[in-house]
Amino acid sequence: MKNILLILTLSLTSLASCQITSNIITKTDFYNIKINNSTLNDIQATKGIRQQVRDLIPVIIKNATEEPEEDNYYSYKCDGFNLAFEENEIIAFKISKNNWNITIQGVTVTIGTNISALGNVVLNTQKNGNKSIIYQYCDGCNNFIYIYFDQFTNEITEIGFIEQT
Repeated sequence: MKNILLILTLSLTSLASCQITSNIITKTDFYNIKINNSTLNDIQATKGIRQQVRDLIPVIIKNATEEPEEDNYYSYKCDGFNLAFEENEIIAFKISKNNWNITIQGVTVTIGTNISALGNVVLNTQKNGNKSIIYQYCDGCNNFIYIYFDQFTNEITEIGFIEQT
């Protein structure tokens, strides 16, 4: 299961290997970001424990493939949503289908939404030249929300979170 973490980490290498230009929001706003109707704070509070994740996001357990616990590592996958915990802390999630959404400061977007819905945001230029949108609660924080989008249509193609360790 650590393959998901490795893939997420490798896919974000271009973000991590250069100075990130991000949209700074308050720490409260950051942890109140919602995936469907669950805040990051609520998801974090589950510590990845199956029953607590089930209580918070029933569909993720009902329809999920769950990797076995491995050295305090938990991972859940459900139809376009991947969620991973390590050492009882959320370390990554990825949204790749429009049946999952994210709400940031009251604005809800999903895969296929035009980035203009986010309002006036700062774009990050990745090492490979592609653009992305990054949300953090402090400059240089180890965790951030990223939004990848098609450079021609400006439609969101992937949304995720990573905690760099």
